[in-house]
Amino acid sequence: MAYTFKHFLLCGFAILTLSACGSDQQSGMQRPAAPVGVLDLKARPVILYSEMPGRTVAYETAEVRPEVTGIIQERVYQEGSYVNKGDILYNIDADLYKASYDSAKANLARAEAAVNVARLKESRMSMLRKKNAISQQDYDEARAVYLQANAEVAAARAALQTAKINLDRTEISAPISGLIGKSSVSVGTLVANNQVNALSTIYQIDPMNVDITESVETLVKLRSRENAQEDMKKLQDLNIPVKLLLEDGKEYKHIGKLEFIDIGVDTGTATMTLRASFPNSDYQLMPGLFIRAKVQVGIEENAMLVPQRSIVRDTRGNPYVFVAEGYKSGSTPSKEAPIQAKAVRRYVTLGDTYGENWMVLEGLKSGETIIVEGLQKVTDAAMVNVIKTAELNIPADADYLGENRVKPEGNLNEFIEKEEAHPESSSDKKQDTVQNGGKK
Repeated sequence: MAYTFKHFLLCGFAILTLSACGSDQQSGMQRPAAPVGVLDLKARPVILYSEMPGRTVAYETAEVRPEVTGIIQERVYQEGSYVNKGDILYNIDADLYKASYDSAKANLARAEAAVNVARLKESRMSMLRKKNAISQQDYDEARAVYLQANAEVAAARAALQTAKINLDRTEISAPISGLIGKSSVSVGTLVANNQVNALSTIYQIDPMNVDITESVETLVKLRSRENAQEDMKKLQDLNIPVKLLLEDGKEYKHIGKLEFIDIGVDTGTATMTLRASFPNSDYQLMPGLFIRAKVQVGIEENAMLVPQRSIVRDTRGNPYVFVAEGYKSGSTPSKEAPIQAKAVRRYVTLGDTYGENWMVLEGLKSGETIIVEGLQKVTDAAMVNVIKTAELNIPADADYLGENRVKPEGNLNEFIEKEEAHPESSSDKKQDTVQNGGKK
């Protein structure tokens, strides 16, 4: 019985030894080359965009306030309509101011009559003084009365002008052209020239301003790039286009123009403020909307784009790709005629994403070939069989391609000058646009 158990143990040990030897032999066997697909790298000009949050702001905003105290007699405008600069918005009870104007006018007439009398007397006294018929003191008194009468005329004329200004201010007019909001007062409300609450607010939203914020970190990265000084100079010249992404993710149909870059940094958020202007003739943009803006901050003439699926990350999250060493760029492999290459791990520095692709800042150069398909079976320094080639998925109309560069739409400053010079020319069109819900 003991012999049998000892024999059994020896047999088991021999079996385990043979199994281990077989395992060692299998692990020593070379793995078959994994079939892969590759991509030949080619540098191309890519427009660099910086996408940042922002909010729409009216190009001009004016709060309508009374400059005299009185009772609102009439609201002339229609709430939500387009008004031109100088249009009457409210009428204040003008009876008291009309009476003050008439009184000042009468005072001026009385002063002018008095000055005529004083002038004639001063003239007669001057003639008598030349003949030594009166004393110098008598003449001086007549002269002083005449000068005082002239001063009273000037004071009466100023009082009349003040009364006229106050009378005119009983008609509250629009300080700028634009869309006017709802009224905060109704007929019969007492308003005062020093009141805090505005009667209404006018917004000029064509063009529309967009205030956007950019992190200082992004600007530092831009300055550290090659050719950064030239790009930043263009940025300061403000002659660069800006695109808008609306709340629903769609791109706004008009291209804007950068108008202003703040020189200070917000110490609380470490950001800088930029302002862009956009044409807004159909009033699709309204003040207060949250949007995202794409600012063209430069052009990378020799950008390297790789598919996102070609990027692999190690246990620490560092990105790398597999370069197919030994593969000749431009070859045409197939399943029937694969081309052998060696997969070599190459760590890369990534920039922003462009569609389905990453921009590689460091680690790759034009003319190299990377593996983009079959990565699951690829290991570092292993041999692979290249059986197919791939192309970058870049739409022909992609806005980040250098050949698809765009420019801002027109000169917005000239547009504003034209609007201010001829406000009536477009008021009817704008009024119709507003009443039809922004549809032309």
